[in-house]
Amino acid sequence: MKNKLFFKIFFNFIIILFAVFVIFILISINYFKKIHLDLIEDILNSDLYLINETIKNYLRTKQYNELENAINNIAKKINTRITIIDFDGSVLVDSIKDYKLKENYISSPEIQMALKNNTGISIRYSSTVKGDIIYFAKMFEEQGQKYFLRTSYYLKNFNEDFSNTRNNILFFAFIIFIISVFIIYFYSKKLYVPIKILKDATQQVANGNFDVKVVLHEKDELKELADNFNTMIEELRRFFLQMLEKQKHLNTVISSIDEGIIALDSKGKILFVNNGFNKIMNVECVNDRYYWEFLISPNLIRIIEEIITKKISFVGTVEIKNKYFYCNATHLSQYEQIIIILHDISKIKEYEKIKKDLVANVSHELKTPLTAINGFVETALDTTKEKETKKYLEIIINNSKRLINIINDLLLLSNIENKDKNLKYEEVDLIKLLNNIQKIFEKRLKEKNLKFVLNLDNNKIFADLYMLEQLFINLIDNAIKYTERGEIKISTYKKDENKLIIEVSDTGIGIPQEHIPKIFERFYVVDKSRSKETGGTGLGLSIVKHIVNLHNGEILVDSQVGIGTRFIIILPVKNK
Repeated sequence: MKNKLFFKIFFNFIIILFAVFVIFILISINYFKKIHLDLIEDILNSDLYLINETIKNYLRTKQYNELENAINNIAKKINTRITIIDFDGSVLVDSIKDYKLKENYISSPEIQMALKNNTGISIRYSSTVKGDIIYFAKMFEEQGQKYFLRTSYYLKNFNEDFSNTRNNILFFAFIIFIISVFIIYFYSKKLYVPIKILKDATQQVANGNFDVKVVLHEKDELKELADNFNTMIEELRRFFLQMLEKQKHLNTVISSIDEGIIALDSKGKILFVNNGFNKIMNVECVNDRYYWEFLISPNLIRIIEEIITKKISFVGTVEIKNKYFYCNATHLSQYEQIIIILHDISKIKEYEKIKKDLVANVSHELKTPLTAINGFVETALDTTKEKETKKYLEIIINNSKRLINIINDLLLLSNIENKDKNLKYEEVDLIKLLNNIQKIFEKRLKEKNLKFVLNLDNNKIFADLYMLEQLFINLIDNAIKYTERGEIKISTYKKDENKLIIEVSDTGIGIPQEHIPKIFERFYVVDKSRSKETGGTGLGLSIVKHIVNLHNGEILVDSQVGIGTRFIIILPVKNK
């Protein structure tokens, strides 16, 4: 239904107007009815005074026949009933019937009122005339004799007279109501038109038209509203144009960058894709289509499916068409969207491989001559007798051994990296493994009088035996280097059915908190002077971290300076 607001305004006004007119008519009718009754009361009161002046001589002389004739004549002239009632309520004269047949009227309401107020009035049904009558009584006193004069007026006559007045009231009220309806209609129309103009303008704005303008000529609140609306739309238009310009600029920037960017909704529909992503995939992705219609990389599809299913984010390296990309996939839970950014790191990977190969080759080539140098220097040290010469030869031996340790660690790290995921998994008995490793460090443990404690609740795990051995060797070697007294303790227990926790703790010097985030970096040494004394290479913990990662595990560090250090390793019980 069109113009709902107009009809709502119009009919609300009509309802209010109708209610006002009904109340007005009721009040007017009651008011004029009261006026009519007051007028009748005044007339009857005046009549009683005139009648009393006429009959008081007859009453004084008790000429009742002449009194009755006089009453009848007066009643005919004024067309009303006249009754003279004695103070005890008995009828002296009645203009209609013989007073001897009349009952006593002392209990009549109008007589009782006259007794109290000298004047009384009542309306009631009369069995004498078979109809409602208005009775008006007044008490008079003549030479000590009290009596009541009562006149009556037929209500039928009153209703006939008043019905004309009521009909006139209703007629004029109807005419005024019709005129008011027309006035209300045009007023409602006048009130509705500017509201409709504003409504149509807002609809156009909602449809994207910001060039609309509302013009109202009446100087009232609606014009102020229209002016404010125009100002608001102008501001919105300016802001919208700025946003479009920024969006266009942002799209241009995003489209021009080499990194691949794609945005998906929670169901996998493409919301946005840039040229860089299309170049990487060598395909033209289309918005509002599903990603799997275009992507053929199983690695990337697997990552997207996992993000959609588990609503998680992903950061890592992904291989696409023999190239390596750093992938940052973020799940925006607030908007139920996924943003994926791909950065080509193929050259970085290539440089890393070159660097690893170079380090491995150089280490391998240096190991043989360094071993030979160390052997010849040891021989020279055994044969020479000069103290000065021995001093320099010992320095050469210590540094050559340090170089050999660095080369061995580099070769081990290179070997671990080359193994990558090709680990040889088997059931490893940790008790047997750790007992064998203890024999390697037995001499050094005795030299420092350190206890080696094993507390193994679970001693079986599926892992690469060689890698696990290198992990424990490096952690125990570090613990012995930095512990002067106390113990080195290795504990194992299950976190759950699928996870085994290995703790390697010592009572050594501890690691300051600011160094802990960097201790797994290559060649990072906390105390360089102590490292030179102990022959540390700074590669041991890097090797440990790499081995843990290869086993899909996690390593944590808890350390306090002067109390000791605890390495917590979490490994899957069974690796697939």
